[in-house]
Amino acid sequence: MALGFYDLPYLLNIPGEKLPKVKHYYDEPHPYFGQHIVVIGAANSAVDVALETWRKGAFVTMVIREDEIRQSVKYWSRPDIINRIADGSIKAYFLSELTRITPKSVEINTPDGLVKLKNDFVMAMTGYQPPFEFMTSAGIKFNDDPDRTPVYDENTMESNVKNLYLAGVLCGGLKTNKWFIENSRVHAEMIIRDIFKKINAG
Repeated sequence: MALGFYDLPYLLNIPGEKLPKVKHYYDEPHPYFGQHIVVIGAANSAVDVALETWRKGAFVTMVIREDEIRQSVKYWSRPDIINRIADGSIKAYFLSELTRITPKSVEINTPDGLVKLKNDFVMAMTGYQPPFEFMTSAGIKFNDDPDRTPVYDENTMESNVKNLYLAGVLCGGLKTNKWFIENSRVHAEMIIRDIFKKINAG
C-alpha cells in the first residue's frame, strides 16, 4: 500500500476557494510565468512551489500562519527560500492568513491589518490527510500517538495485516513530513527482500 495522501487536502474554508484559479495540487511552474500567484503554507510543498514558480518568472507572495519557514523543510530548500524572502525576490506575510479570494485579487489578514493584492492564482499548499478510513477498512491498526502512525514492522514494512506492506509517506500518519521521495525509496527494497524471504522459506 503506497497511497500517499494527496487525495485529501486540508481546505481553507474561505470565500472564493472554489474558484478555478485556486489549486490544491501543483502541476508545473511554466504556466505561471508572468502571473501574480499566492502560495499558502510554510512546509516542503509550499516552498517548492514558491521557488519553482519564481524561477520560471512568476511574481510570488507567500502567506504563512507561522512566524518562520518550518524547520522541517528539506535542508537544501530552507536556506534558499529564506534568502529569496530576505532579498525581496519572494514576498512573504508571516503570522498571516488568507481570508477571501476573488477572481482578480486576494485579501490577507496580517499583523499590520488587512492587505489586498492583485492575484491570478492561489496555490493552497495547506497539507493533506492520509486515507485513514480506507486503511482502517483494510484492517490496519494505528499506534496510540497524536500522529496516528500505522502499525508496521520497521525492518520489513509489513503492517499488522499479514502480507500487507506499507510504503512511503503513508507510514508517517499525520506527520507527513517524515517520509518523502528522497528517503522512502528504501521501503521498496525492504518489502521485496521480505517477500523473497517468505517465498524461499515456503
